[in-house]
Amino acid sequence: MSEKLSLQEQVRERFRLYLTANGLRQTRERFAILRAIYEQEGTFTIDDLSEIMQQHRFHVSTNTLYVTTQLLVEANLLIRHPFSSAAAVFERIVDERPRSYQICSHCHRITNIKSKDLASSLETYHSRSFAISHRIAYVYGICASCQRKMHKRLKAVNTNATSNSTAKRQ
Repeated sequence: MSEKLSLQEQVRERFRLYLTANGLRQTRERFAILRAIYEQEGTFTIDDLSEIMQQHRFHVSTNTLYVTTQLLVEANLLIRHPFSSAAAVFERIVDERPRSYQICSHCHRITNIKSKDLASSLETYHSRSFAISHRIAYVYGICASCQRKMHKRLKAVNTNATSNSTAKRQ
């Protein structure tokens, strides 16, 4: 538990320094949002964050959530993932470990990839002309569930076409 507290204190101080350096206000709402984000694990959307804030009985406008998450992205405390889903997807930055995700192009389901080889490749990648802040790999494709659905639909279409062809011959 003390590790979580020290993480909370550390990100709070980093955010405070970022706001001060940029001449921005240090509001109660911004720090409540930061705290709520760092109490969660995994990815979330603005709607998820709004629900979390309501559970904490802390009402903030959707606009405040958008503005604060953007500030947290700029402060390098939050990642906005470029997933192809309609809603913006965010994740807190806790450490420098590489992350990797697979995204289904059909249902937009996002799952973590647990591959030591991929993590090792991401970790060892360096660039002389680019300052790396975090390492993330995205792999797009079609999940097993969508593949099964597509296969069933294709099978049904083929069965239907065969039935129609046989009926026309008779």
